[in-house]
Amino acid sequence: MKSATAKQGGIGLIVALVLVAITYAAADAASGPLLVTQPGGDTPEAIPMGFALGFTVLGGAVGIGLAFLANRTGRPRITFVVVAAVALVLYGIMPFAAAEEASTAIWLNAMHLAAALPIVGLLARSLPDRRASLAAAAESQALA
Repeated sequence: MKSATAKQGGIGLIVALVLVAITYAAADAASGPLLVTQPGGDTPEAIPMGFALGFTVLGGAVGIGLAFLANRTGRPRITFVVVAAVALVLYGIMPFAAAEEASTAIWLNAMHLAAALPIVGLLARSLPDRRASLAAAAESQALA
């Protein structure tokens, strides 16, 4: 199970990196550099592609870690998907606070989705619906 989760997370991360790079290139071509103002900053700064890719790797590593933790719960798949969805919604708010233009915030959220969908999707597929011990207990209760 653990190696399958790590493998699916790695594949998801590679796909996410490609999708984020494509989304970044499309954003740059469509609306120019993605400008954000850091908290406490006065001047907007462009987000380089390396920054976006680096945070994709970080997010993928966090996702893999969360999948391993979720696998310790009674319902690993749903636990992981719910936590990942809540995190994605919360991270979706930040670009609107930092972006100089609405188009930048939209493109940043598109990159969040491009990163999250393959990672979360493949990791969720690698997790069981229920842990084996709980599934056996539920089955024995159903027979009683």
